[in-house]
Amino acid sequence: MRPVSPKLAATNHNSNYSSFSKLIALTLIVALQTGLLSGQSKKSETTIAFNSNSSPNLFAKRYTSSPDDHTYIVSELSFNTASDEYATCLFEDKLVVVSNRKITSRSGSSTVLDQNEYKLLGFSKFKNNWRNPHLLAGVFTGRTNHGGLTFNKTQTQVFYTKTEAGSINYQLYVATRNPKNPAQWFGPKRLTLAPKGYSVENPWLSRNGKTLYFSSDMPGGYGGYDLYSVEISPTGKFTTPKNLGKNINTSANEKYPSLSVENHILYFASDRPRAYGGYDVYSAYTDAELYSSAQPLGSAINSAADEVGFVPVTATTGYFSSNKNSLSKKMNVYQYEHAASVAGF
Repeated sequence: MRPVSPKLAATNHNSNYSSFSKLIALTLIVALQTGLLSGQSKKSETTIAFNSNSSPNLFAKRYTSSPDDHTYIVSELSFNTASDEYATCLFEDKLVVVSNRKITSRSGSSTVLDQNEYKLLGFSKFKNNWRNPHLLAGVFTGRTNHGGLTFNKTQTQVFYTKTEAGSINYQLYVATRNPKNPAQWFGPKRLTLAPKGYSVENPWLSRNGKTLYFSSDMPGGYGGYDLYSVEISPTGKFTTPKNLGKNINTSANEKYPSLSVENHILYFASDRPRAYGGYDVYSAYTDAELYSSAQPLGSAINSAADEVGFVPVTATTGYFSSNKNSLSKKMNVYQYEHAASVAGF
């Protein structure tokens, strides 16, 4: 991915929203009890296409929202810097972030002078505080830029993206974890899912490991970058990429596919017009390779800036990235939590 971010100096931001979160949660309780959120039922009827028992779209907000804007608590993470950071997935106890900040590796083998611009950093927590990040090693390093990646459920296989020398296009690779040395990945292999000269970005593997989603600007789509999927056989063979269709893709750019933990909702970012501005996060219900009409998540998550990389961690929590911070205007990582879970529902 080529992160969309104006070049402007920034500062660290670390805000404590605990009191505000409680206030929002209380407000939500009152709203639910007084019927102020009645607009949700109407919205969910037009959004849910396949499963009448599915919950309506419920998404984030720390800022003031309209009564029918599904409410989340959103806060910017403390490790954001004047560089770009965007979250891509979880690996072990780490949040993996793509960033162009300079950092020295733990072993000292990589310094700020020999690093590629965009690299993969692992962030872990200790007593609710984010530790200093470290570079992901092995196949995740090199002199070319690295982008999004995704692991299988057992974290023994990884699909990752990087550019090749002399090219700005990203290509998709697969590697296997060494069972005798979990810190090592071996057998990296490039997967040819698009014609030469086109980019393959933002992979996301379904929880059952059978479907791989990605974004590509290959010809034959609806225009710009489209979202595709391939099925993976038990022997590791891939089907021909399948465009996700007109309910998902447009003549604009669609990137950063991800799935809810139950695999029933597809999330992605698009810069299509008539939304909030820039890249916005959209969702669509999915069942048996069918997709409902995609809807923007609303002002709870989206803004006039760019929002990308929606990474669900549980049914109610996760991360996304945005350059909505008016001071830095760099891509920063945010966490979200559904307000009802904060209230103890």
